Amino acid sequence: MGQTGRCPYNNSLGMTSNRFVMCGAAALFAGLVYLNALHNPFVYDDYHTVVANPSILHVANLRAIVLYDMTRPIVNLSYAIDRAVWGAAPFGFHLTNVLLHMFDVVLLFQLAWLLAEDLQVQPADRRVRQERTTLVAFAAATIFAVHPMMTEAVGYISGRSEVLCTTFFLAGLLCGRQWIRGNGARWAGLTIGLWVAALATKEVGGMFPFVLFCYDWLVPVRLEPDTTSDPVENTAFRRRILTIHVPLIGIAVAGGIARLAVLARVEYPGQVTVHWSYLLIGADVVRRYVMLILRPTGQTIFHEVAAVNAVWDPRALAALTIVGLMAALAWRWRRAAPLVSLGMLWFLLLLVPSTVLIALDRGEPMAEHRVYLASCGLFLAAGAALVEAGAVLSRVRPRTWAVVPAVLAVVLLSFMAQTVWRNAVWSSPVSLWQESVDLAPTHYRPRLLLGEALADSNRRTQAIEEFRTALRLRPTEPAAYAKLGDGLVDLGQFAEGAAVFRRLQDLDPRSPIVSNGLGVIALLSGETDQARQYFREALARDSRNVAARQSLAFIAETEPADPAEALRLCREIQQLAPQISGTDDCIRRNQSRLAAAVAGR
Repeated sequence: MGQTGRCPYNNSLGMTSNRFVMCGAAALFAGLVYLNALHNPFVYDDYHTVVANPSILHVANLRAIVLYDMTRPIVNLSYAIDRAVWGAAPFGFHLTNVLLHMFDVVLLFQLAWLLAEDLQVQPADRRVRQERTTLVAFAAATIFAVHPMMTEAVGYISGRSEVLCTTFFLAGLLCGRQWIRGNGARWAGLTIGLWVAALATKEVGGMFPFVLFCYDWLVPVRLEPDTTSDPVENTAFRRRILTIHVPLIGIAVAGGIARLAVLARVEYPGQVTVHWSYLLIGADVVRRYVMLILRPTGQTIFHEVAAVNAVWDPRALAALTIVGLMAALAWRWRRAAPLVSLGMLWFLLLLVPSTVLIALDRGEPMAEHRVYLASCGLFLAAGAALVEAGAVLSRVRPRTWAVVPAVLAVVLLSFMAQTVWRNAVWSSPVSLWQESVDLAPTHYRPRLLLGEALADSNRRTQAIEEFRTALRLRPTEPAAYAKLGDGLVDLGQFAEGAAVFRRLQDLDPRSPIVSNGLGVIALLSGETDQARQYFREALARDSRNVAARQSLAFIAETEPADPAEALRLCREIQQLAPQISGTDDCIRRNQSRLAAAVAGR
């Protein structure tokens, strides 16, 4: 930040120079705006990451926790701890997310304060220095604390990976700052340890060495007498490039290549191809993230992203202009406003991994929770820019500086209201997916998930209409056939349900979904032998099919009863899906029947 004369913030803003009070206020705001999210239900991926996750049932079973999700074991461990402390209800999981977010706000405040302090090399006096650094930190941390774009990471239990990765990432930067300043080898160990923890939380942590390098490049660190103000020409900086940054960046690059190899050869063998044209889609997604941060309207759990066909496509031109402008401004302002430059580079760097996934055509191209850690950089830039604007205004017209804090207050109040409202949307899966349908009415996926939410709410007729619409939009989607068929069966429309499953059979003759669906219809129609045949067929096509085992166990417990077969099936279910309720009762019941049969012989 440029040097200015005495700043009038102290008297007129009534702000204390005590950074810890302001830091606590920012964290308090972060907690207050998420109070109405604490009682929200499990939604979407929560059923995979938490509800149906057998590895988190026993927190001491570290082997199961790590093996269940080897790329993010620390996140899975945090879920296991939550379940052990709070039980299976969503409240405790939400509370942990909110507490982690509050801690992230504290870390960002402290990091922003220290970075701003590093730049105050010749302050007019100590009071001015503290006012400037405190305002930078407070603005960055409070915008981050209450911005509605953070709701998908904080209010969504499955967004834990972003929030927890940010915790380790920010803490690592704080330790890395000490390491760079030569404050002892222990800081090197802490920095590397926190980086490893961030990587074990989410792959985006791999960008840590690049952000650390940008900090060292942009923020002067004077460890020895130096006649130049340019850190690039500083001998100590060049030495740190060779001893710190090159090794860390080299490890990050090698790790990224290894992760891509695992993705291509182990997780999705033969399915991973680089689509270079999809990089335009990635740039367009970055543009949309920027627009949503600047004007958070149109938020949703599902964003439809259309193809970008050529560089001269208007969306591509707009995206490349915004990304190029941010990069150009970061370079141009590297000396005049280094924190603004650092923040913009941080934002762009942290979106590189998701852009790579877009180019590989893996996963949804756009998800709001992915911008959580990246946004820390943008909010850091915003806080620094705010102080620069205030300094300029105070020099031009001393009485007009008050516009800056007034604008900040209005923006924060608006963001807080929007965040509370976003939490309310997440309070119902129906409202959450209805919002997505309203914003993407021609995409099949939100229709399908709205149908599931409606079915879970016993609004089966409305659910069936959504499933039918999803099929019209995507006639080859197996899940839509399965959901529609199940919904028709629930309403007793067996013939219509069977017709739907037969249509799916035409698309995929070996689908276990077809066998399960037709088996349920046969069972409900009293055709037990035919039902048993269908369920066994489903197991032959999918050896881990739990639904088929449940149906076969039910048949084995009816007349003529076969408790030995039922016991075997229930034990297999317990092994495959220990979180399913009723399995223990099934085992005890059939063990008693077998014991009674033996005693009666």
